[in-house]
Amino acid sequence: MNLRSLLTGLALLGCSALALAGETLELELTPAQIESLGLRFAAPVPATSASGSAWPGTVLLPPDGHELLIAPLPGRVVRVHASSGEVVQAGQPLLTLYSPTLVQLVQDYLRAQASEDLARQTLTREQRLVREGIGVERRLREAEIGLRQAQAESQGLAARLKLAGLDPRQTLQGKVVSELVVRAPRAGSLLLLHATPGAWLDEGAAAAELGYTERRWVEAELPLEQVGQVQPGQRAEIQPGAMAGRVLAVALTAEAQRQTVRVRIELDQGGTLRPGQRVQVRFDETGLLWRVPGSALVNLDGNEVVFVQRREGLLPRPVVLRGRSGEAALVEGALSAEDRVVTLGAMALKAAWQAQHEAK
Repeated sequence: MNLRSLLTGLALLGCSALALAGETLELELTPAQIESLGLRFAAPVPATSASGSAWPGTVLLPPDGHELLIAPLPGRVVRVHASSGEVVQAGQPLLTLYSPTLVQLVQDYLRAQASEDLARQTLTREQRLVREGIGVERRLREAEIGLRQAQAESQGLAARLKLAGLDPRQTLQGKVVSELVVRAPRAGSLLLLHATPGAWLDEGAAAAELGYTERRWVEAELPLEQVGQVQPGQRAEIQPGAMAGRVLAVALTAEAQRQTVRVRIELDQGGTLRPGQRVQVRFDETGLLWRVPGSALVNLDGNEVVFVQRREGLLPRPVVLRGRSGEAALVEGALSAEDRVVTLGAMALKAAWQAQHEAK
């Protein structure tokens, strides 16, 4: 139906009451005119979690709730003292490495200590000679610089020994050390042990993962066309377990191949869920979004609107389209459950509204 035939039809029906209320044009139709035009109405339905789609998600630990332990030196695993899933205490051994590098490191440290002792003795002698008036100032300065260099080398090697979990003072007792033990830095749960006896670990390679918190996050991936329905602070339900949480953040970038966006949820209580576990996420849309038939949406002056019956008139109400599911549209706007939205005949009302607007 074109605009001319539509307006002619309205005139024949006696639709002469087109009122302008403030800045909003209101179409006033009698029940007979509404029936003749074939308009149909329905109340917008609040979009609740029960009617929302379920999206796959993965359980994560918050960044401040877990720690990755690395091999401080290269070596071969000779013993494993714990297994994944165990609760460990601070300082508890997790695995032992045989490291030839450690042997060399200890030897280097012992030589550096000897060099430092010699440099200190040399400086003491030069200071004494200067006090007696027979010393040379240049040799005193060289002795001071030599001691500082020896101390720097010794301190650097001592720091590497400490990173390997060894007390540098113990190496001065002449004890040959070829094994180092990776220990838990504090109490927690051993999430994963990355080593088995006989395995070789390079320096900096992952050795174990520890968890220190009962808090859980869930990261879900939503299609681009659906992500507009979700916003920070929105409630969500996680299955299995019917656990509740809230949206922490919605990623600003999309995954290039799958065209999905990551949404992160923090659970109110999720200690029973395991990191890496796959779950289903439903977002609670109550009070934020409404479901209306797709036929109710029309584009008016570049904006999406639905026509709502208020008292004797029909008003276009602006909405934001957040997604579609089958024949239903998910919209955000100033609607209420008491409204009567035009679900059939909206295009006819759009044409009449535009014609009256141009006439004004």
